[in-house]
Amino acid sequence: MEKILLLGGNDDDASLNMLSNLRNAILDLDLDLSIKFTDSKGSMSYYGVMTLPALVVNDELVSYGEVLSKETIINIIKEKL
Repeated sequence: MEKILLLGGNDDDASLNMLSNLRNAILDLDLDLSIKFTDSKGSMSYYGVMTLPALVVNDELVSYGEVLSKETIINIIKEKL
């Protein structure tokens, strides 16, 4: 099963913008995917993330430290899933 994990903070504008772009990308692709949004220090350590937000697709860190556009996220999802 495909997994999408967004590492970020509920009080972080960049993380919330990334979450919005991610949701819109999934809607545009008409996929039935769930997003796990977490600020878990353990997850950040596991993936070696120092800067948020970070996007993990199928256990592969694909981006960190920047807010990706919806179009970029769509391309990543198409490539990784």
